[in-house]
Amino acid sequence: MIALVTGGTGFVGGFLTEKLVEDGWEVYCLVRKTSSLEYLQNLPVNLIYGDLFSLQLLSEVMGKITHVFHAAGVTRAPTSEYYHQTNGLGTYNLLQACALQAKRLRLFVYVSSQAAAGPSPDGSPVREDQVPRPVSIYGSSKLEGEIYCARFQSQLPITIIRPPIVYGPRERTLYRYLEKQLRYGIRLSFKRHARLISLIHVHDLVRGILAAAVHPKSLGETYFLANPEPYSWSQFFDSIATVIDRKTISVTIPLWIFPIIAALSRLCSKLSAKPTVLNFGRLNEMRYRFWVCSSEKAREQLGFTTSLSLEDGLRQTVDWYHQNEGFKKLKRTGKNNT
Repeated sequence: MIALVTGGTGFVGGFLTEKLVEDGWEVYCLVRKTSSLEYLQNLPVNLIYGDLFSLQLLSEVMGKITHVFHAAGVTRAPTSEYYHQTNGLGTYNLLQACALQAKRLRLFVYVSSQAAAGPSPDGSPVREDQVPRPVSIYGSSKLEGEIYCARFQSQLPITIIRPPIVYGPRERTLYRYLEKQLRYGIRLSFKRHARLISLIHVHDLVRGILAAAVHPKSLGETYFLANPEPYSWSQFFDSIATVIDRKTISVTIPLWIFPIIAALSRLCSKLSAKPTVLNFGRLNEMRYRFWVCSSEKAREQLGFTTSLSLEDGLRQTVDWYHQNEGFKKLKRTGKNNT
């Protein structure tokens, strides 16, 4: 089988590309000239330099592609237009190119996001058949990509994957945030009410994506892929503290302070022309207590189950960062140390 991967230099796309190669696929990766090839340079993949707005570069290979894995996208952007241009219009461009040229295509897999569906209003896990209600520009732009997929359903075989929060080795943004807290023994919490989230380790997500790619029942379907149980942020932080054998003190941060931080971040973003981690879209997502989803449909139709517990997945993540990032102060001790 022959795959085209977009976003292969990214977090999820990089692990997906590695697994495709490991499983014997022939892989083509659409990469920008400015992207780091750190995790692709030693893989036997075919690199095509371009982006979602220069797809004429794919014309020579489109005719033999059997699967497209569209994992490219932006999670942070300086403007709302940039979100919609990349996550929305970029997806449309790729779909159109496939409809015109990919005559051997068996499946187009769009890696969307839980943000496209929005949070749960009452704590019950969101299902695929519920009406999407995104609450951020990012979520709206990923839903826009899903809407374009629906428009091409009569022309292309398409499956949509909606991951929740994805963690694992190489995921730098979340870990840098946690590292700063745990290095000083301080853990942030928000208000008194439990805030529940769904999670999935990147290795489990990749397994789920590939399960959908080869299963005949996945055609035309949308799937959440997540651990079966939700977690509170406190559970998540406690698990990290356990893995690195570090006690922490919880400090409650009032939510009213975040609009101030977001405003300052937006000002810095405008001055530097670079995206920030916390913007008003992310702030609005933080207002909602229940970011939980159900992967029951994937279990029933695809036989998909996650293989890593939260603690095991975090242990693997911390080990990778210690080995590759030099976080000496976060080195684990005790019987689980390797």
